[in-house]
Amino acid sequence: MSEEELQDKEMSFWEHLAELSIRLRRIIIVVFVLTFIFMMIPSTLDISSFQPLLSGNWMEYRPLVAGILDQVRSDLLPTNATRLISLQFGNPITIYIEASILLAIIVSLPYIAYEIYMFIAPGLYPHEKKFIKTFVFSFSFLFVLGVVYGYYLIMPLTFQILIYFAVILGSEQLFDIADFYHLTFLGLALTGFFFTIPVFLVLAMKFGVISPETLIKNKRYIYVGLFVLTAIVTPDPTPVSMILLSLPFIVFYEVSLVIGKRVAPKD
Repeated sequence: MSEEELQDKEMSFWEHLAELSIRLRRIIIVVFVLTFIFMMIPSTLDISSFQPLLSGNWMEYRPLVAGILDQVRSDLLPTNATRLISLQFGNPITIYIEASILLAIIVSLPYIAYEIYMFIAPGLYPHEKKFIKTFVFSFSFLFVLGVVYGYYLIMPLTFQILIYFAVILGSEQLFDIADFYHLTFLGLALTGFFFTIPVFLVLAMKFGVISPETLIKNKRYIYVGLFVLTAIVTPDPTPVSMILLSLPFIVFYEVSLVIGKRVAPKD
């Protein structure tokens, strides 16, 4: 059955469930294939990259995910004195698999969004389809912007501050590889989702869940709660990372209020 036929045909509950299972199966297959690609293909696509495998010296083979993780370590831990160690035998393979799956999900996000949209589109009016497209685009753009902002500004500065405290306490700069990558993955995900909060605020104002006037009236309390929340989620003990994470949110919050006044239902 084509996509157009699925949209034109009114389906029963079980048919909807069957279609959902088909689309979920497609998403899983795409993520699985991309995960395999990240885990297996070489970091540089040339004939010499396969030489270690052909010669049987597979210990020197560098798959794509290993090259990406090396780049992350180089970008976020620029000091040569800092070293990552594995405190458990299973940590490297765990990071290797987690990073491959995470990269596969990130790369396949447009396809995942497409499958979700095609599943819900038959039940939407034209103006609702337009709104969903705008929401998905805004959410995706702000999430990517947040990840980039976190990668190039917040996380490097956070690690530099944490390393500084290790130095002044006389500790050797040896850090667990699992702690480093898990903190990096979590920090980037939190920054990305943090940047998307204004999208949900606009959504809430559009459907009358909360009014722009209420958000404006309680702005000072929201900002105080914002600083408390960012102080909790950022590992940096100084207020630097907290401020760097809060300032973009304040800007987006003010913009969301302006947009919310336009889209909110009129009394």
